[in-house]
Amino acid sequence: MKLLCLGTGAADWDPRLASADPSFRRLTSALINRELMIDCGPCVHEFAETFGYEELYRDVTEIIVTHSHGDHFNADAVARVAKEAASPVTVYGDPVIGTLLPLSEKLRFVPLTLFVPTAVGKYTVTALPANHSTAYPEEQPLHYVIVDAEEKTMFWGCDGAWLFNQTYHHIRKLKFDAMVFDCTVGDLENDFRSFEHNNIRMIDELLKSLIGWHHILKEDGQVYANHMARTLHTDHATLKARLAPLGVIPMHDNMEITV
Repeated sequence: MKLLCLGTGAADWDPRLASADPSFRRLTSALINRELMIDCGPCVHEFAETFGYEELYRDVTEIIVTHSHGDHFNADAVARVAKEAASPVTVYGDPVIGTLLPLSEKLRFVPLTLFVPTAVGKYTVTALPANHSTAYPEEQPLHYVIVDAEEKTMFWGCDGAWLFNQTYHHIRKLKFDAMVFDCTVGDLENDFRSFEHNNIRMIDELLKSLIGWHHILKEDGQVYANHMARTLHTDHATLKARLAPLGVIPMHDNMEITV
């Protein structure tokens, strides 16, 4: 499983800007094996242009959406990806997402049911409730467990704060090759955003339980931080040094990870 980071930041900046600096941090999105996209915000095409990727979205067949916030989901960007893709694209997520999409012959939507493993192209994806909220009271933001054909297993936890109890009980029974956690708030404490985003101390506490107690990370597994707000974090090199003692690697835009 090869994961390309299309963006690793939060919704605290102008998405019209562009830079190749690792500290720049576009709105959070990722691409697995060039075929499965996680979130599709307004920066994905600027990313491809800035880093010189031609036809980056040609092989995309599925998009899983965490929630409807504009830094994670942009209907126009999704439609453009579907137009550029060689095959029709299927979008998965909370039912609210389906009401916001411009559906067409090349773009369809499938709602996900919490805790039910679902075949998403070549992958098995399980949607879990995330500790986050949107403008739609009926929408449940999602975390994901993604398993490929080789049984490589990844937890995707952006956006969200401290894990819901039912999500914790689901993932504590699994073994992960990679875990990705929301790290929006940096080292700030007593911050209002911590009710739906993690700071570094929260991640540390989560890992002490999930890994130290439940041993849910495989022997060669790795934990990553993502969704870092530019205005709440240091530069990338300083953040990398800050997270190293926790065994956590901060993602950056255009970073490619082999899981």
